[in-house]
Amino acid sequence: MMTAAFLNVCLISGAPRYESDASLAAFKQYLEANHHVKCTLIKAPDKEHLPGLDALDTCDVALFFTRRMKIKGEPLERIKTYCRSGKPVVAVRTASHGFQNWLAFDKEILGGNYSSHFKEGPTTTTSVCDQGKNHRILHRVGKLKSRSSLYKTAPLAEGCVCLLNGTTPKSQGAQPVAWAREVNGGRVFYTSLGGQEDFQNASFKRMLANALFWATKRNVVRKVPAKPKNMPEATGTLKLEMRGRVETGQGSGEWTEARVQKNWAVSETALLLCDVWDIHWCKSATRRVGEMVPRMNEVVQAARKKGLLIVHAPSDTLGFYADTPYRQRAQAAPRVRPPKPKTIPDPPLPVDASDGGCDDQPQCHQYSPWTRQHAGIEIAGYDAISDNGPEVYNLLKQHGIKNLLVMGVHTNMCVIGRSFGIKQMTRWGINCALIRDLTDTMYNPRMPPKVDHHKGTELVVKHIEKYWCPSLLSKDLLTALR
Repeated sequence: MMTAAFLNVCLISGAPRYESDASLAAFKQYLEANHHVKCTLIKAPDKEHLPGLDALDTCDVALFFTRRMKIKGEPLERIKTYCRSGKPVVAVRTASHGFQNWLAFDKEILGGNYSSHFKEGPTTTTSVCDQGKNHRILHRVGKLKSRSSLYKTAPLAEGCVCLLNGTTPKSQGAQPVAWAREVNGGRVFYTSLGGQEDFQNASFKRMLANALFWATKRNVVRKVPAKPKNMPEATGTLKLEMRGRVETGQGSGEWTEARVQKNWAVSETALLLCDVWDIHWCKSATRRVGEMVPRMNEVVQAARKKGLLIVHAPSDTLGFYADTPYRQRAQAAPRVRPPKPKTIPDPPLPVDASDGGCDDQPQCHQYSPWTRQHAGIEIAGYDAISDNGPEVYNLLKQHGIKNLLVMGVHTNMCVIGRSFGIKQMTRWGINCALIRDLTDTMYNPRMPPKVDHHKGTELVVKHIEKYWCPSLLSKDLLTALR
């Protein structure tokens, strides 16, 4: 039975272009699974009707996600009465222009100044405003990025507390994307974020949940999450056909290809995906990753079925996965001190990527547009998520992992250079192997050694085979996994 301790939330959906029904239904499920909350979801059947508004009479807080609805008369007056009465309001994205017959809702209640939005395309990157530091609404909220267009919302009304600013490479400065204020004694929160993918972002959902409790002047009440389940013990051996390089004579500089067969115990082997982001700053790099993703996912599914530990490492996007069991699994691994790193020769790479490596003409603008791992790769079961080398090492030691299969991008940068990459893991004594057909380089053929992109990737793979670890093909790995 529900008690007074539960927060009674009314979710009002009326933005079909943004699929607000689906987004708020998923958010309702998230709220009720993780907090002491009871939700009522009101859905608009069309732009002119919004039934069920009597829920406003009994709710503790209302969340609006509507867009240019044309309701009028008693339904609109009921909403105006609620919002002007000092009751708590939380509003998302298109709610700034949510009611065509009450466009003043934006300035009067939300305190915004919506005029239009920048073009779709560039990722919006947010930063915490000075007033937002230590604000309850941002408690344990990770860095937020959004693929939705950035709204033009400045200047805010007097008394608004700006929590987050947003920028894109084309915005020529920042725009407020989240703020709080008081109206007639009641608390109001608004964010211009709220695209479909934002509602999949764990940090965005946490921010909205925090805002609901803040607006009602209550402490956030979360249900105690279940501890991540232990991974079942795997059995069997992987017979892996690999390729390495052997120097014909010490210091000769001449290398020959060597076929190597490794027998790795399934229970001692993990698969790591390095920075397989949803989007890269280089358009060609994004295209090449998209081409590899179906095969990557095939390998991930086969490895998971076999019982391998899967580690997803999409750097700089962990806020998207906060509170998920996959992220918690990595965080819960007992800390261990890595061994003293081995001293291993580290000659220069054979390709020059000092220009960033983009092979488009003109070269793409360099920034960090990624928001998550590519959605085409499933994260499930006993997978883990981390982008921190020591944390990944903790996870490997917890599970007795001695061998690490690595795929992802980019071979000459993140794959070898990250704190969880091939160089560091090899120095810590982990046996690594690169899946060479599921990787890529950031290399511009107009730079030395001025070879085509495929050849540049091949040169880097051979370099890794010489100095760091052997490689294998995904077809050979799949054969071993079956």
